[in-house]
Order: sequence, then structure tokens, then C-alpha cells
Amino acid sequence: MELKVLSNANKTLLINIEDEDISIPEVIHHELLEDEKIVFAGVIKQHPLLNRLTMRVQTKIIEPGDVLVSSSLKAVERSAEMLSEVKRNLGDKREE
Repeated sequence: MELKVLSNANKTLLINIEDEDISIPEVIHHELLEDEKIVFAGVIKQHPLLNRLTMRVQTKIIEPGDVLVSSSLKAVERSAEMLSEVKRNLGDKREE
């Protein structure tokens, strides 16, 4: 995965995400939308033949990069919780 900041001005962050499918950015997008400081958050695939996504994060008062980091951390925590539940419910005894 490669991230490239296209712009970061006026409480709006626009980034390209290369060589990644839309699943992880969508989980982060969902976490962003849970934050009351977010005005807009979206992620789109640029073109079906290109492996490039664009994410836009617009905030009210806080820097959008800070909210993106905190939402990414929440996504990791939520994923870990889900993994734990899956292992518990399926009887998987591997180390977590």
C-alpha cells in the first residue's frame, strides 16, 4: 500500500491509496463517519482498471489527518475484537 497526499488545506485532506483493495479504506471510512467532528468522509475507486483509491476527509475543527489516524486505530481495535470473537465462536485455539 502506498499513500500520497494530494492536498491538505482548509480542514480537508485528499489522499490517493495505491495497490490496495477497497476493504480496509472502507472500514476506516465507516469509523470516520462515527466521529462527530467529521463533515464528510468518502472513498472511491478511481477506475476499474486502476488499483487506485481516493479518500477525502473533511472536518469541522480538528486537523483531518489526526482524525484519520484515530479512526484507523479504532478500525484496528474493532478488527482485533472481531478476530477474537471469530476464534472464540469457531473454537480456534491459535495464539492471538
